Amino acid sequence: QVILNRVEDDTYPDTICGVVYQNQDRRNACQFSFACDGRSDRTSEPRAWNKAKHVAEEVLDGRNLVQQIRTATHYHASYVSPSWAPKMKRLSKIGRHIFYRT
Repeated sequence: QVILNRVEDDTYPDTICGVVYQNQDRRNACQFSFACDGRSDRTSEPRAWNKAKHVAEEVLDGRNLVQQIRTATHYHASYVSPSWAPKMKRLSKIGRHIFYRT
């Protein structure tokens, strides 16, 4: 949902891949750490990958959206404290992730 919200925001690229891989050439300075962590993108857990694809399909179809984060443009794990977080509106904590909007 965060990625799709960014696609709709003029501040970010206007495609899913554009948002995900924004600043991918900057190690640990990109928008999503998994996109620039230097690790292989090959999955080693086929069942988890299939579940992730299913969830992505549902979100792209507008199904099973999480209402608490319907306007979220940012998130981080609860065990880190990014400098930008205090400047944002906190929306919700779900599991180990905290979601925000500008």
